[in-house]
Amino acid sequence: MAKNLVSLRLVDCPSLTEVPSSLQYLDKLEEIDLSGCYNLRSFPMLDSKVLRYLHISRCLDMTTCPTISQNMELLILPETSIKEVPQSVTGRLELLWLSGCSKMTKFPENLKDIEDLSLTRSAIKEVPSSIQYLTRLYNLNMSGSSKLESFPEITVPMESLRYLFLSETGIKEIPLISFKHMISLRSLFLDGTPIKELPLSIKDMVHLEDLTLHGTPIKALPELPPSLKTLTTHDCSSLETVTSIINIGRLQLRWDFTNCFKLDQKQLIEAMHLKIQSGDQISPRGIQMVLRGSEIPEWFGDKGIGSSVTIQLPSNCHQLKGIAFCLVFLLPLPSQDTLYYEFGDRYDAKVYCDYHVKSKNGEHDGDDEVVLASGNTYVMTFNMKKWDSNHMVLHYISNFILVNRLHLREYSGNEVTFKFYHSIHNHHGRKVGHEIRRPFELKSWGVYLHFDENLPADKSSEEN
Repeated sequence: MAKNLVSLRLVDCPSLTEVPSSLQYLDKLEEIDLSGCYNLRSFPMLDSKVLRYLHISRCLDMTTCPTISQNMELLILPETSIKEVPQSVTGRLELLWLSGCSKMTKFPENLKDIEDLSLTRSAIKEVPSSIQYLTRLYNLNMSGSSKLESFPEITVPMESLRYLFLSETGIKEIPLISFKHMISLRSLFLDGTPIKELPLSIKDMVHLEDLTLHGTPIKALPELPPSLKTLTTHDCSSLETVTSIINIGRLQLRWDFTNCFKLDQKQLIEAMHLKIQSGDQISPRGIQMVLRGSEIPEWFGDKGIGSSVTIQLPSNCHQLKGIAFCLVFLLPLPSQDTLYYEFGDRYDAKVYCDYHVKSKNGEHDGDDEVVLASGNTYVMTFNMKKWDSNHMVLHYISNFILVNRLHLREYSGNEVTFKFYHSIHNHHGRKVGHEIRRPFELKSWGVYLHFDENLPADKSSEEN
């Protein structure tokens, strides 16, 4: 081997079964990447002072951690059969990824410089309280470690910790004092855990932006911090009450309460209505809520059944500020092979709509009906994979979409028809072709037109 070699990359070499011991004589070697060499069985001892990076993955025959440089900074050994990492290796590590090491039973020690620690799908049963003294740790990922049933008490401020992943673990609660001291936390992932409640003090986590709770037996949501941007709650079958989340200023107004069978929906539906009417600025993405059931709320003035939505536009469309749909899709849904595109562990439907504006006033060369405008636009995305009973989607289209895509303000007094469809996507999420469409069938629908009386009236309509 070349004595001046600095980086060695042998990625995806299934025929590689061992690394020669002569590697130890390469005293300038800083990086070794053997990812995807899944038949690798042994790795030589390396007492190197310059080696900083080692990546070995998918090597199930590797049962012990390589004896390597004490100056190692980045160690990546996912999907191997190692059971522990010796303290002689961890002293200067900044990044340690042991994702999918199902034989790993002991939480690594001597991690004083660690910043990024991933121990997903491990057999670790306990996170030591000493993690609170890891002053540089900003990311801790224990997702999928199903034997992990407790989280330690944090009694000193963890100023660096930003991301905590506890999804699909056996953790039943996080100590109240720990919430108080994870003062810089931005993302907390608790989905798929047996957690039944959150402490009231969660509202004081002033930097928290992302909270995932889907698939938990949680019964109620307390007041949440004003910094929150995203919240997931689908498949929370025990969820009954939600403290008004709709007024959290920065929260993305998109909620999925699929299969939340016990949820008191009236409060949420009314809160959405009040939010629309409040005059508050609403994101160009609008507001969206998925709820179980099929009863169209009373504040949707136009209601109907069938696969298309047709309404008569009033004479003051110039003051139209937004439009809300309530859609109940007819079950069974179209095949998931053509309906969904994969996004992580979710399969989301991308829904579009065609619209046609028609005149029936006889004002266009004597024709009884003239198409004044038509087009299509992307409307919404939501997960329909687990729908086995009626669900309704409430979606508010904001002023931005009205002005820039639908142009409905220009057609006061005319008739508009909406038809909803999905485009075909492959498993990579890419659209197949340009014109391939599959229509949705609707069981029932409702439409709510939102007007802003402060907008100037259309002079032409006043003169008529």
